[in-house]
Amino acid sequence: MEIFIGIAIVGFLIALVFLPLLFFTRRSSDIRLLGDNMEFHYPMRKKEINLNQDLKSWNMQEANFLWIGKVYSINIELESGKWHHVNTRFNRETFEKIYAYLDSTYSDRRKKDLK
Repeated sequence: MEIFIGIAIVGFLIALVFLPLLFFTRRSSDIRLLGDNMEFHYPMRKKEINLNQDLKSWNMQEANFLWIGKVYSINIELESGKWHHVNTRFNRETFEKIYAYLDSTYSDRRKKDLK
């Protein structure tokens, strides 16, 4: 009985440590632009978007933070109604590539920028 209680306590402590990490990292991603496809690699899954078929609109947003500075974000709206975001805080190089590609290829689907 003592072994079962010990295993339950250790399991609870491990879950207490890893569940918040999973919750806070589920939004962080590795984003790749492969031709007309974007790949979002999340910690637990991978999502592919074909921009030619799925892109409804996109815009760029600017935000000023006191502790970080100026951060830009590309907000991508899909035909399904879902949104994806790429910002300069963690993905600066990827952001620049995606912005250049969207601006040159899909400038007709760009909406007014947000500030």
